[in-house]
Amino acid sequence: MEVDSSLLDQRVASRVDDLLARSAMYQILSACFLYPAEKNLSILRSPDFQEHEKELIPCYEGVDDGAELRRCLNEVRELSRITNIESLQGVYQCVVGHTMSKECPLYETQYGAAHVYQQVHELGDIQGFYKAFGLDVSDIEKERCDHISVEFEFMHFLLYKQAYALENHGDEKSQICVDAQKKFLKEHLGKWVPLFSVLFGRKAGEGFYCAVSALTKEFLRLEMKLMDVKTEMYKESDLNQEAVAGASDECLSCASSEDFSEE
Repeated sequence: MEVDSSLLDQRVASRVDDLLARSAMYQILSACFLYPAEKNLSILRSPDFQEHEKELIPCYEGVDDGAELRRCLNEVRELSRITNIESLQGVYQCVVGHTMSKECPLYETQYGAAHVYQQVHELGDIQGFYKAFGLDVSDIEKERCDHISVEFEFMHFLLYKQAYALENHGDEKSQICVDAQKKFLKEHLGKWVPLFSVLFGRKAGEGFYCAVSALTKEFLRLEMKLMDVKTEMYKESDLNQEAVAGASDECLSCASSEDFSEE
Protein backbone atom coordinates (compact mmCIF):
# COMPACT_ATOMS: atom_id res chain seq x y z
CA MET A 1 0.00 0.00 0.00
CA GLU A 2 1.47 3.34 -1.06
CA VAL A 3 1.36 6.15 1.49
CA ASP A 4 0.46 9.62 0.26
CA SER A 5 3.64 11.64 0.88
CA SER A 6 1.74 14.93 0.83
CA LEU A 7 -0.47 13.68 3.68
CA LEU A 8 2.62 12.73 5.67
CA ASP A 9 4.09 16.16 5.02
CA GLN A 10 0.90 17.78 6.30
CA ARG A 11 1.01 15.70 9.48
CA VAL A 12 4.63 16.63 10.13
CA ALA A 13 3.86 20.30 9.46
CA SER A 14 0.96 20.17 11.93
CA ARG A 15 3.14 18.59 14.61
CA VAL A 16 5.86 21.16 14.00
CA ASP A 17 3.32 23.99 14.35
CA ASP A 18 2.15 22.58 17.69
CA LEU A 19 5.72 22.33 18.96
CA LEU A 20 6.47 25.90 17.94
CA ALA A 21 3.30 27.17 19.65
CA ARG A 22 4.23 25.43 22.90
CA SER A 23 7.82 26.61 22.58
CA ALA A 24 6.66 30.21 22.19
CA MET A 25 4.51 29.95 25.33
CA TYR A 26 7.51 28.92 27.41
CA GLN A 27 9.44 31.88 26.02
CA ILE A 28 6.58 34.29 26.77
CA LEU A 29 6.29 33.06 30.36
CA SER A 30 10.06 33.27 30.74
CA ALA A 31 9.87 36.96 29.81
CA CYS A 32 6.95 37.56 32.18
CA PHE A 33 9.02 36.61 35.23
CA LEU A 34 11.95 38.88 34.38
CA TYR A 35 12.02 42.48 35.58
CA PRO A 36 9.31 44.10 33.42
CA ALA A 37 10.59 45.95 30.38
CA GLU A 38 8.86 46.90 27.14
CA LYS A 39 11.04 44.56 25.07
CA ASN A 40 10.04 41.58 27.24
CA LEU A 41 6.29 42.18 27.38
CA SER A 42 5.47 43.82 24.04
CA ILE A 43 4.37 40.46 22.58
CA LEU A 44 1.41 40.41 25.00
CA ARG A 45 0.00 43.59 23.46
CA SER A 46 0.54 42.65 19.84
CA PRO A 47 -1.97 40.98 17.47
CA ASP A 48 0.49 38.08 17.31
CA PHE A 49 -0.47 37.08 20.85
CA GLN A 50 -4.09 36.48 19.86
CA GLU A 51 -2.87 34.35 16.98
CA HIS A 52 -0.68 32.50 19.43
CA GLU A 53 -3.72 31.77 21.60
CA LYS A 54 -5.48 30.20 18.62
CA GLU A 55 -2.46 28.04 17.85
CA LEU A 56 -1.75 26.95 21.42
CA ILE A 57 -5.14 25.71 22.62
CA PRO A 58 -5.52 22.96 19.95
CA CYS A 59 -2.17 21.49 21.09
CA TYR A 60 -4.00 19.92 24.04
CA GLU A 61 -6.97 18.46 22.17
CA GLY A 62 -7.62 14.99 23.47
CA VAL A 63 -6.27 15.74 26.95
CA ASP A 64 -8.24 18.87 27.90
CA ASP A 65 -10.96 21.16 26.54
CA GLY A 66 -8.70 24.21 26.89
CA ALA A 67 -11.37 26.37 28.53
CA GLU A 68 -9.24 27.37 31.54
CA LEU A 69 -6.18 27.97 29.38
CA ARG A 70 -8.22 30.22 27.11
CA ARG A 71 -9.55 32.16 30.11
CA CYS A 72 -6.04 32.62 31.54
CA LEU A 73 -4.61 33.76 28.20
CA ASN A 74 -7.41 36.28 27.69
CA GLU A 75 -6.98 37.67 31.20
CA VAL A 76 -3.22 38.12 30.81
CA ARG A 77 -3.68 39.81 27.43
CA GLU A 78 -6.33 42.21 28.71
CA LEU A 79 -4.44 43.14 31.88
CA SER A 80 -1.21 43.72 29.96
CA ARG A 81 -3.11 46.04 27.62
CA ILE A 82 -4.46 48.28 30.38
CA THR A 83 -1.37 48.29 32.64
CA ASN A 84 1.71 50.37 31.85
CA ILE A 85 5.27 49.19 32.32
CA GLU A 86 5.99 51.62 35.17
CA SER A 87 3.08 50.19 37.19
CA LEU A 88 4.25 46.65 36.52
CA GLN A 89 7.75 47.52 37.66
CA GLY A 90 6.39 48.80 40.97
CA VAL A 91 4.27 45.69 41.51
CA TYR A 92 7.12 43.39 40.52
CA GLN A 93 9.41 45.02 43.08
CA CYS A 94 6.75 44.61 45.77
CA VAL A 95 6.28 40.92 44.94
CA VAL A 96 9.89 39.94 44.36
CA GLY A 97 11.61 42.43 46.65
CA HIS A 98 15.08 43.90 46.36
CA THR A 99 16.76 40.74 47.64
CA MET A 100 15.80 37.09 47.24
CA SER A 101 12.14 36.70 48.17
CA LYS A 102 11.37 34.29 50.99
CA GLU A 103 7.62 34.15 50.29
CA CYS A 104 7.75 33.30 46.58
CA PRO A 105 11.36 32.79 45.47
CA LEU A 106 12.07 32.72 41.75
CA TYR A 107 14.73 30.04 42.24
CA GLU A 108 14.11 26.30 42.26
CA THR A 109 16.66 25.47 44.96
CA GLN A 110 14.76 27.59 47.47
CA TYR A 111 12.24 24.73 47.47
CA GLY A 112 13.11 21.60 49.37
CA ALA A 113 16.86 22.24 49.65
CA ALA A 114 17.94 21.55 53.24
CA HIS A 115 21.52 22.76 52.96
CA VAL A 116 23.66 24.92 50.71
CA TYR A 117 25.61 21.84 49.55
CA GLN A 118 22.35 20.28 48.42
CA GLN A 119 21.62 23.51 46.57
CA VAL A 120 24.93 23.25 44.76
CA HIS A 121 24.18 19.61 43.84
CA GLU A 122 20.79 20.57 42.41
CA LEU A 123 22.29 23.50 40.52
CA GLY A 124 24.90 21.15 39.05
CA ASP A 125 22.14 18.80 37.88
CA ILE A 126 20.30 21.67 36.17
CA GLN A 127 23.50 22.90 34.54
CA GLY A 128 24.07 19.34 33.33
CA PHE A 129 20.84 19.51 31.32
CA TYR A 130 21.96 22.76 29.71
CA LYS A 131 25.47 21.49 28.96
CA ALA A 132 24.08 18.33 27.35
CA PHE A 133 22.52 20.52 24.66
CA GLY A 134 25.57 22.72 24.17
CA LEU A 135 24.28 25.63 26.25
CA ASP A 136 26.98 27.47 28.10
CA VAL A 137 27.16 30.16 30.74
CA SER A 138 26.44 33.67 29.50
CA ASP A 139 29.14 36.27 30.06
CA ILE A 140 26.74 39.15 29.38
CA GLU A 141 23.76 39.03 31.73
CA LYS A 142 24.06 36.36 34.38
CA GLU A 143 21.23 34.78 36.31
CA ARG A 144 21.30 31.61 38.34
CA CYS A 145 20.49 28.52 36.33
CA ASP A 146 17.57 27.64 38.63
CA HIS A 147 15.73 30.94 38.00
CA ILE A 148 12.26 30.25 36.63
CA SER A 149 12.91 32.34 33.52
CA VAL A 150 16.06 30.38 32.70
CA GLU A 151 14.32 27.03 33.15
CA PHE A 152 11.38 28.13 30.97
CA GLU A 153 13.82 29.38 28.33
CA PHE A 154 15.44 25.94 28.33
CA MET A 155 12.08 24.28 27.64
CA HIS A 156 11.47 26.81 24.87
CA PHE A 157 14.84 25.78 23.39
CA LEU A 158 14.09 22.04 23.64
CA LEU A 159 10.73 22.35 21.89
CA TYR A 160 12.17 24.55 19.17
CA LYS A 161 15.01 22.07 18.67
CA GLN A 162 12.49 19.21 18.55
CA ALA A 163 10.50 21.01 15.86
CA TYR A 164 13.65 21.52 13.79
CA ALA A 165 14.71 17.88 14.25
CA LEU A 166 11.26 16.58 13.30
CA GLU A 167 11.13 18.70 10.16
CA ASN A 168 14.66 17.96 9.05
CA HIS A 169 15.75 14.64 10.56
CA GLY A 170 12.63 12.70 11.56
CA ASP A 171 11.28 11.12 14.73
CA GLU A 172 14.47 9.47 15.98
CA LYS A 173 16.39 12.73 16.43
CA SER A 174 13.37 14.59 17.78
CA GLN A 175 12.83 11.90 20.44
CA ILE A 176 16.05 13.01 22.17
CA CYS A 177 14.40 16.38 22.83
CA VAL A 178 11.16 14.73 24.00
CA ASP A 179 13.05 12.60 26.51
CA ALA A 180 14.90 15.67 27.84
CA GLN A 181 11.63 17.62 28.21
CA LYS A 182 9.99 14.82 30.17
CA LYS A 183 12.99 14.38 32.43
CA PHE A 184 13.33 18.12 33.07
CA LEU A 185 9.63 18.42 33.87
CA LYS A 186 9.73 15.41 36.19
CA GLU A 187 12.92 16.32 38.04
CA HIS A 188 12.70 20.11 38.03
CA LEU A 189 9.92 22.33 36.65
CA GLY A 190 7.06 20.00 37.51
CA LYS A 191 8.18 19.69 41.13
CA TRP A 192 8.41 23.34 42.12
CA VAL A 193 6.61 25.62 39.63
CA PRO A 194 3.05 24.63 40.64
CA LEU A 195 3.80 25.75 44.22
CA PHE A 196 5.70 28.81 43.00
CA SER A 197 2.69 29.84 40.88
CA VAL A 198 0.39 29.71 43.91
CA LEU A 199 2.81 31.67 46.11
CA PHE A 200 3.60 34.28 43.46
CA GLY A 201 -0.08 34.80 42.69
CA ARG A 202 -0.90 35.08 46.38
CA LYS A 203 1.81 37.71 46.92
CA ALA A 204 0.66 39.66 43.84
CA GLY A 205 -2.93 39.55 45.12
CA GLU A 206 -4.57 40.69 41.91
CA GLY A 207 -3.81 42.17 38.53
CA PHE A 208 -1.31 41.19 35.86
CA TYR A 209 1.08 39.08 37.94
CA CYS A 210 -1.75 37.20 39.60
CA ALA A 211 -3.08 36.39 36.12
CA VAL A 212 0.38 35.35 34.90
CA SER A 213 0.69 33.02 37.88
CA ALA A 214 -2.64 31.36 37.06
CA LEU A 215 -1.60 31.00 33.40
CA THR A 216 1.73 29.47 34.42
CA LYS A 217 0.08 26.90 36.66
CA GLU A 218 -2.50 25.93 34.03
CA PHE A 219 -0.01 25.78 31.17
CA LEU A 220 2.37 23.57 33.12
CA ARG A 221 -0.53 21.31 34.19
CA LEU A 222 -1.43 20.80 30.54
CA GLU A 223 2.18 20.25 29.52
CA MET A 224 2.61 17.51 32.09
CA LYS A 225 -0.71 15.96 31.14
CA LEU A 226 0.16 16.06 27.43
CA MET A 227 3.56 14.46 28.02
CA ASP A 228 2.23 12.02 30.64
CA VAL A 229 4.69 13.24 33.28
CA LYS A 230 3.96 12.54 36.93
CA THR A 231 6.14 13.76 39.76
CA GLU A 232 6.05 14.56 43.47
CA MET A 233 5.24 18.26 43.71
CA TYR A 234 6.50 20.44 46.52
CA LYS A 235 4.05 21.57 49.17
CA GLU A 236 4.18 24.89 50.98
CA SER A 237 5.88 23.20 53.93
CA ASP A 238 8.75 22.34 51.58
CA LEU A 239 9.58 26.01 51.00
CA ASN A 240 12.96 26.44 52.65
CA GLN A 241 13.10 30.07 53.70
CA GLU A 242 16.55 29.64 55.18
CA ALA A 243 18.15 28.29 51.98
CA VAL A 244 19.09 31.72 50.67
CA ALA A 245 22.19 32.09 48.52
CA GLY A 246 24.96 30.89 50.75
CA ALA A 247 27.34 29.47 48.18
CA SER A 248 29.78 31.48 46.16
CA ASP A 249 28.60 33.43 43.13
CA GLU A 250 30.64 31.02 41.00
CA CYS A 251 28.52 28.10 42.18
CA LEU A 252 25.18 29.88 42.11
CA SER A 253 25.44 31.61 38.73
CA CYS A 254 24.59 30.23 35.34
CA ALA A 255 23.25 31.15 31.93
CA SER A 256 20.96 34.12 31.45
CA SER A 257 17.43 33.30 30.32
CA GLU A 258 17.81 35.92 27.63
CA ASP A 259 21.24 34.84 26.47
CA PHE A 260 21.83 31.11 26.35
CA SER A 261 24.92 30.65 24.18
CA GLU A 262 25.78 27.50 22.32
CA GLU A 263 29.24 26.00 22.44
